[in-house]
Amino acid sequence: MQYLTLALDASCDLPTAVYQRFDLATLPLTWLAKPASLPPDDRSKAVTDAWYQTPDHPTRLSLPELHQDTHLSQRLNDSWLLQSDGTLIITPAKHRHPGHHHWNHQAATLQPQLDRLRHAANLHSHFRLRVMDSGHTLAAYGLLVQEVAHLHRDQGLTIDKLRLPLLAFAPRIRHFYSVPAFANPVLFPLPPAFPPLNWLKRSIMAHRKTFPVFQALDGEEKMIQRATAEDPITPIVDLVHAALEESRLSHSAVNASFAGDIEPLQQHPAVRRLHQLVTAQGGHLWLSPMAGSSACLFGRNAFSVALVN
Repeated sequence: MQYLTLALDASCDLPTAVYQRFDLATLPLTWLAKPASLPPDDRSKAVTDAWYQTPDHPTRLSLPELHQDTHLSQRLNDSWLLQSDGTLIITPAKHRHPGHHHWNHQAATLQPQLDRLRHAANLHSHFRLRVMDSGHTLAAYGLLVQEVAHLHRDQGLTIDKLRLPLLAFAPRIRHFYSVPAFANPVLFPLPPAFPPLNWLKRSIMAHRKTFPVFQALDGEEKMIQRATAEDPITPIVDLVHAALEESRLSHSAVNASFAGDIEPLQQHPAVRRLHQLVTAQGGHLWLSPMAGSSACLFGRNAFSVALVN
């Protein structure tokens, strides 16, 4: 079996080792919104700092119509896909990514080009371009992509048989994440990347200098906790602890990402406590930096943890 090319948005938070193991490709989607002013997206400190300093953030209004002159088309022209029997593009949920609604159009536009490349190279395998909505973002997005990669690379599922396992696995992911950027609502793109809060909750949190922690589970998201700039980590770790004490892990990986330097975070007492609990339940804790766009959107020191129990 030839491997699929698994192409992901940069906001798929996974450790570098997982990207390398499954040969995951990241599509630089920042060209969807003002390519002259937005930096390329990755997880380096330099790029994240550049995103923090970007005055204009992507919104629906800034998105141009897609056409052939895109990074994905350029990669096709560079024979980037000729070693695989298809391409599976997994995107975040519709309400979370301003470019999501363009992807099906993009797939329809590029499929004929992909067929021409296959024919010109005298390749007889059936190249296909597929788009899947992951229903998640940040650490939850990464956890689901890892499962798709495992099903394809380790268990041999073809592109036609991945959708049902994806739809079955996605609702089981429990995702906790914080939004420190809530303290500066001027920076929020439209629509917001998290559930809206009424004016009373906004006023209370502004008065107490706190920001929201949300839980996403089976398509429903709600604010369930508050955090502060002094300690944005412990409230989320406490929520994960409570979830794991109520029901043990049923998926070995607990995936976490942080909008900041992860080396000091590894020594945080709450993170070390979480590592001990996950290890005791037979799992392992992943930790990676957020992509620059996510770190800018959710705010400095945003913390995202996803698990399946």
